[in-house]
Amino acid sequence: MGTVLGTVAVLAVFALTVAVALRHGPWAAPAPRLSPDLATTILTRAGFPATPHNVHAVCEHLGVMFLEQGRDDVDPARWAQVVAECEAARDDVVGWPQHVLDRIASARGAADGAAVVRLARRCQDALLATAGTGRGVFGGSLFEPLPRPVHAAV
Repeated sequence: MGTVLGTVAVLAVFALTVAVALRHGPWAAPAPRLSPDLATTILTRAGFPATPHNVHAVCEHLGVMFLEQGRDDVDPARWAQVVAECEAARDDVVGWPQHVLDRIASARGAADGAAVVRLARRCQDALLATAGTGRGVFGGSLFEPLPRPVHAAV
């Protein structure tokens, strides 16, 4: 009976140690969850239709922006690994921005989760700031604007 209780106690301590390590390890820093309709929302706010082409283009640009601005305080060797992991997952264009944020959060660790949240917001804001300016992502010929309403002559 003593052996069984000793084994159970050792297993309980081991399980508790693993749970604490998983909870506080650097891999436990979740990236902010992007809304599934984030690209559609950005397009609508910028005055463009949410066509599949436009959604893919916005997702592509967000992922690239996250990678361009997310390397702060990450060891260069680790950053090269993050970029390689992100490039390997680029086929899922719509899910790619979330994948990039997840990899950045993992590389930065639990202590820098708030910075990843700010990164996501800053990139979205920068993307929207180009709408109507004739510059940036929404200033080029990549997107077709929403048709202007036609008013009947009175």
